[in-house]
Amino acid sequence: MQLRRLMAMVVVVLFTVGSTLAQGPKKNVGRNVPLPPLAAEKEEPEPRGLEDDDQFALSIDVDLVQFDVVVTDSHNNPVSGLQREHFTITEDKVEQTITNFSPTDTPMTVALVIEFGDTIGYYTSDVVEPAAGFINSLRDDDWAAIVAYDIRPEILTDFTQSKDELFSGLRRLRFPAYRETALYDAVHFTLERLENIDGKKAIFLLSTGFDTISKHNYGEALRLAEGSDTMIYSVGMGQLYRTMYSDRMGGLESISYLQAENVMRSLANASGGAYFFPRFSGEYRGIYELVAAHMRNQYSLAFIPTNKKKDGKLHKIKVEVPRMDVNGDGKLDKLKVRHKKGYRAREG
Repeated sequence: MQLRRLMAMVVVVLFTVGSTLAQGPKKNVGRNVPLPPLAAEKEEPEPRGLEDDDQFALSIDVDLVQFDVVVTDSHNNPVSGLQREHFTITEDKVEQTITNFSPTDTPMTVALVIEFGDTIGYYTSDVVEPAAGFINSLRDDDWAAIVAYDIRPEILTDFTQSKDELFSGLRRLRFPAYRETALYDAVHFTLERLENIDGKKAIFLLSTGFDTISKHNYGEALRLAEGSDTMIYSVGMGQLYRTMYSDRMGGLESISYLQAENVMRSLANASGGAYFFPRFSGEYRGIYELVAAHMRNQYSLAFIPTNKKKDGKLHKIKVEVPRMDVNGDGKLDKLKVRHKKGYRAREG
């Protein structure tokens, strides 16, 4: 009887662990900080001794703002080899002192967020093939997860370094069930969970940009993206449809497509990522290769703000680099710097 009860308890524990959302990879990237539990999973802390030092992290309340930066040339190619003195940071137009600087060639953590709704008749080439191509571009030490959404976001594959597991998640995308889409909820859901993960992070967003049923609104998703350490690389789907049928669209339908594109563009810009609007499936390969190149050629910058106000507001950040001859043609090239738009000071 006791043996039976014990076996039942083991089954319950295994089921619970398997169905709980993983918090992401625990990697030694940047600071060696164990991942905190999600808000819904927090439990009362248990007494612990010094013998647990392998899981113990000292938390120091220092107002250090750290973020990643991508520098590109006029052809959108990443520029490497820059030094600390090439960068200037301003916060709300006030110059700041760079306290930490390093090029980052560390493993990346990516969440593929995929719209899979019965909206404009997607085919495999619109969804599965681009996602599969991006998965193939990952390195063995990268981490990735797949989140699909229609009326709600659903984790198809949680964070893993196994491409086989990621491909298994993609195989679940067979028949769209709903016409409604919850883009803002999916972005909000994914950004919140990536917030608990250290290191270099991004969202690879495959979406039309339409939202019909989210509980969160556009402003909430945008504000979260602005202050997030996660870059959003948005890829607009449905461009071929729009190109083929633009002459049959009415004014309202055309405007709705323009608004959807603006959503994808603004989410990328706010987070320091990039946006793409391919018209043919053949363009996807160049897109995910470029995204991977951008993520692997970043710079990590940090500063301690001179503005000590704890107002909970967005403090805008701007990073600039001077013109430089990066292609060796004797002419100074104007470089573009991408990064998140700011950070939100903790209220206190």
